[in-house]
Amino acid sequence: MKPFSLLSHAGWLALLVLFACLAYFALIAIVPGWLAGTVAGWPRSILLALLLFVLFFAITLLYIRAADRQP
Repeated sequence: MKPFSLLSHAGWLALLVLFACLAYFALIAIVPGWLAGTVAGWPRSILLALLLFVLFFAITLLYIRAADRQP
């Protein structure tokens, strides 16, 4: 048995979402000062939230693509 076959494709995508959320909230809890600055006039916290939104959208597209492949 392959070591990575224990989880389905959807399971790996769900774990990716879980770890991204945990990392986001850990960053807020541990080093909130890092999010206080700006990048090109945008607050870092807003940019991080937008990047997470893009990541979650990409994960949704991957899930839909994987679901279309199954009979």
